[in-house]
Amino acid sequence: MAEVTNALPVGELVGNNYEILGIAGAGGMGVVYRAWDAKLERTVALKFLPTLLNADVREREYFVLEARMASSLDHPNIGVIHGIEETADGRAFIVMGFYDGLSLAQRIAKAPLSTVEAVDVAIQIALGLCEAHAHQIVHRDIKPSNVMLTNSGSVKIVDFGLARLISAETATASGIVGSIKYVSPEQALGHRTDQRTDIWSLGVVLAEMLTGRNPFERGAIPAILVAILNEPPQSLDGLPIALQGIIYRALSKDAEKRYQHCSEMLADLQAARTELSNDSTNRKEATGRKTTHRSNDIRKYVEQASISTWSRAQKPRNRWLPLGLGLCGFVLLACLFLFPRVREQLFGSRIRVGEEHIAVLPFTNIGNNPENEALSEGLVDTLSGRLSNLDVGNKALWVIPASEIRRLKVMDPAAALKTLGANLVISGSIRRDGAAINLNLNLINTENLRLIGSVDVVDQAGDLAALQDEAVSRLAHLMDLPVSAEMLHNTGGSVVPAAYENYLTALGYMQRYDKAGNLDRAINLLGESIKTDPKFALGYGQLGEAYRIKYQLDKNQHWLDEAQGNLERAIQLDGSLPAAYVTLGRIHDVSGKRELALQEFQHALTLDPRNALAVRGLARAYERAGRVADAEAAYQKAVALKPDDWESYNLIGHFYDRQGRYPEAIKALQRALEMTPDNAEVYLNLGATYIDSADAKALPAAEQALKRSIELEPSYPAYANLASLYLSQRRYKESAEVNEKALQLNEHDYMVWNNLLIDYERIGDSSKAEAVRRRIVPLLEQNIQLKPQDALAQSLLGLMLVEDGAREKALEHVQTALALAPDDPDILANVSIAYELCGDRKQAVKYLETAIRKGYSLDKLRDEPKLQGLISEPTLRSGKPSP
Repeated sequence: MAEVTNALPVGELVGNNYEILGIAGAGGMGVVYRAWDAKLERTVALKFLPTLLNADVREREYFVLEARMASSLDHPNIGVIHGIEETADGRAFIVMGFYDGLSLAQRIAKAPLSTVEAVDVAIQIALGLCEAHAHQIVHRDIKPSNVMLTNSGSVKIVDFGLARLISAETATASGIVGSIKYVSPEQALGHRTDQRTDIWSLGVVLAEMLTGRNPFERGAIPAILVAILNEPPQSLDGLPIALQGIIYRALSKDAEKRYQHCSEMLADLQAARTELSNDSTNRKEATGRKTTHRSNDIRKYVEQASISTWSRAQKPRNRWLPLGLGLCGFVLLACLFLFPRVREQLFGSRIRVGEEHIAVLPFTNIGNNPENEALSEGLVDTLSGRLSNLDVGNKALWVIPASEIRRLKVMDPAAALKTLGANLVISGSIRRDGAAINLNLNLINTENLRLIGSVDVVDQAGDLAALQDEAVSRLAHLMDLPVSAEMLHNTGGSVVPAAYENYLTALGYMQRYDKAGNLDRAINLLGESIKTDPKFALGYGQLGEAYRIKYQLDKNQHWLDEAQGNLERAIQLDGSLPAAYVTLGRIHDVSGKRELALQEFQHALTLDPRNALAVRGLARAYERAGRVADAEAAYQKAVALKPDDWESYNLIGHFYDRQGRYPEAIKALQRALEMTPDNAEVYLNLGATYIDSADAKALPAAEQALKRSIELEPSYPAYANLASLYLSQRRYKESAEVNEKALQLNEHDYMVWNNLLIDYERIGDSSKAEAVRRRIVPLLEQNIQLKPQDALAQSLLGLMLVEDGAREKALEHVQTALALAPDDPDILANVSIAYELCGDRKQAVKYLETAIRKGYSLDKLRDEPKLQGLISEPTLRSGKPSP
């Protein structure tokens, strides 16, 4: 324990009710006392800031703000914060839970922990960090002294919210060397930090628990910083392979190559714990037996943990590491003169030495058979995916997505270098001669346009799966990349050549499912695929996704049933297909089964942590659960994972629209249009966003976007949104005409029928209005049976039943709607109308007042005939609530 000067004496009363029992600890961030809380009769810990920081008003404000945020955390692995108080002379202190036991630092000082014990502790730390990160709270100072091992066996993370107070002054005056040994490279460089800095620190702590030493231990602060920024961690040889992989991945010096979320590291820790529980597995790993796959992973993670960060260094933003960064600058200058590779990385070509940036260009369809065009497109995509999934050991292999190449219309090697920065391209042609398929591929160096080599593969039986395996294997050989049979096998069980060909062709059509007829073509081909090969798991999975998209387009429940049946069959055949779980999650999500959806998306991510589709699904599930910050982070991660995919921007644009962040939504959707300027779906969403913005000046742009969408691809959503726009502009006749066109394409959406009902009521055509109302009631009942939590459907059904005279049943649905969405102004307005139609004016006024208070617009109020009788009510005119 550090020496403490001016310590509070035992027995002194602090803050009126805390009696000092003794000093529990001391360090760079202040002194911790054990105290008795006389008011609540419990032992607590009191943490006082150093005098230096207490004197700094700005730092005190940050301290109070962050401690307040941290106090909101409630988790078994996070030390509880009871409150923030001050002494009579103005010294701030935190009242925390007191835990009998040892700090992890004290435990490590005795002896390294056993493998199982260390992993158990790491799992509990990760659980606590997952909870904190879910609330957008980053600890920033994870180290053994901030982890308590209680006598009851639980692990508690303490000192949340204090790490940002570390400065150059406290580092020198208070001996904060312990913290510096655990800082991430981005912290050391003064860059912005996020949850990944805690992941780095947990990796350091796990290594220290297992080996008894810090992997960056050096004799002085500058040497520690040099090691963190530039040197590999000390060897982990002798540890189980699974744990080596976890630690090295957590210690990647580039945060982008690290675990991106603590939940990913937690999943790996839990898997390692399961393996270690088997003594024989533990012994095999400890003696170094490993599979090729794991060996390649380890090499990749070791490389990322060893690469210097100096080439990415930027000007530091904080003041606490001037000495270390000064030394870094000196060594960097030396590197520039002594090591040409460093100089080349910083100032030379944008392609780094040792990295292969590959673009697979569109194939030439020899013979110009239009039936082979979609097949060629699907083949380019799967070939790019196969190359992307290769584990290439120490080499860096970047395969530019095929969708980005199509978007930018890159057709030749020179354009690939100029536009995409690719130093290698694969160009080729596909030719069919009866059943035989010939695939000719050329590997070209774009900087000198030299042909590195050619691959010419033929399969007389037309077996495209085997053809691709051979092509990838030979291309990898040309690039000196290791491949294995396991890397090449990804067709999901057995596959008949004709089935795989249909599957590839369907993929080509589904790339642009927004084009007329493409989705139905894909469904037909996938149906033929699984008919040809009933054990083709990928075919069933992709067919399930095609049906899900079909439901997305016309909201017919039948397509969801078809999708689910095909997905269940896919999983029966091969339970390791992430895409199948993603689609199942999406189906559960639209069906209102939120927990099931989350489970499916999370399972998909355990199979493939970088699956952008799973991240998108998780984002939507978070949003529906009210976890808006988590949702936004997931949507942004999906964009980062697939920045070349128009749908990534389309979905985050949707999200911003739903959150009322219209400028951000419009910007994202415009980015999607830049990628696919002929995309009817994005024009549709852009028009809907302009409408939602409630900006009268944006309505002409909304109408233009929706008409452009219809021009490109007439669809019921585009017609429905255009009709809604006309309805808002009181263009009732035009609205009715467009709604009728929407219903010709899809008669299953109750909202379109409801808008048509409003049109006819406003036009004064009572006979048509009554006919529409009779169509709406069974649709609403069917929808509620499938999704009972649909508050809008519940409220509309209540209105319809009131008009049918079923008052008691109507009010049941109205009250259900209120329980589901008590703050939705449109729901409240519907409830008001229902009570008005029931003759209960008092309740009608009450709910209309609430609707207006929650944002129901006066324009809507003036346009709704059934509310006109309430406008004259004195409380509504005066603005005072009714009693």
